[in-house]
Amino acid sequence: MKLVKLLAAAAAIAVALPSLGHAEKLRFTTSQVNPAEPIVVAMTKFAERVNARTNGALALDVLTGDQLGPQKKVNEMISSGATLFAATDYGQLSLFAPDMGVIAGPYVFKDVAAADKLFASEVFKEMEAGLEAKGFKVIMPSGLFGLRHVIGTKPYRSPADMAGVTIRVPSSPVMVSTFTAFGARPTELPWGDVYNALQSNVVDAAEAPFGSIAGSKLQETRKVISKTGHQMMFTAWVTSKVWFDGLDAETQAILLEEGAAIAKELTALTLETDDRYAEELKAQGVEIIEDVDVPAFQEAAKNAFDAVPGLTPGIVDKVRAVVAE
Repeated sequence: MKLVKLLAAAAAIAVALPSLGHAEKLRFTTSQVNPAEPIVVAMTKFAERVNARTNGALALDVLTGDQLGPQKKVNEMISSGATLFAATDYGQLSLFAPDMGVIAGPYVFKDVAAADKLFASEVFKEMEAGLEAKGFKVIMPSGLFGLRHVIGTKPYRSPADMAGVTIRVPSSPVMVSTFTAFGARPTELPWGDVYNALQSNVVDAAEAPFGSIAGSKLQETRKVISKTGHQMMFTAWVTSKVWFDGLDAETQAILLEEGAAIAKELTALTLETDDRYAEELKAQGVEIIEDVDVPAFQEAAKNAFDAVPGLTPGIVDKVRAVVAE
């Protein structure tokens, strides 16, 4: 009798725990290194919530500092069907779907509200479809990463001050075009190489939000930040479309719901911490140049999209029309 009860109990346990046998672990990667940066905080929260809502069936392991390689390489892996998540950006994604580069363009959004209009629009859905055709599924489209500024050895108050300056930019055609329009010499490097490139004077300057500058300690190499605000950068969290399409409807809904929720939280956290990072940088001897001639930079960047290859005719005007509404 005892043997029968033991066998029955074992069978019950086996039936009750099928999900543990099918638990899926995916790596979730970012270039950022500081666990206190808003994007890493948000990624961790997202991973915890997805794990909880799927009862442990889906576990995301947050990896910082480009542990799987530069964003370009990771995105290539996802496009080829690799089952992982990446916190990337639209400049990087434009290497696969060029129209996405418009979102990463210079002075596209006057504020977060304008960006929200685009992300809620049919225009964005059309752009997103182009990305899906390349194997990506966007789980979180609109988390604010920050306003990008220029860090260097001297102030850059106008495009004239950037003439001939070698500046690190990410692998993004629109960023290359933007800084070429400013008169600089853009050099594409992975984020993990920026500190050493500045320290060894391979580049004169770099550009990034305050949080990323502080998180990667670029202030140890350069002491002047010019508030150009040339890009309001949004991070997009992507995974393999093939993998996503193979999930059950409930798990798909969980991922998209949590993606939408964390996007708002990340944006709020980025806005909340931006001034704090600026003050921390000042306390470390960084001079922050406020009197930047932003209109001059805007004028110089006006035709930056003209040099970006592969854009769908009229897409820039469509985006500008939506954000101006």
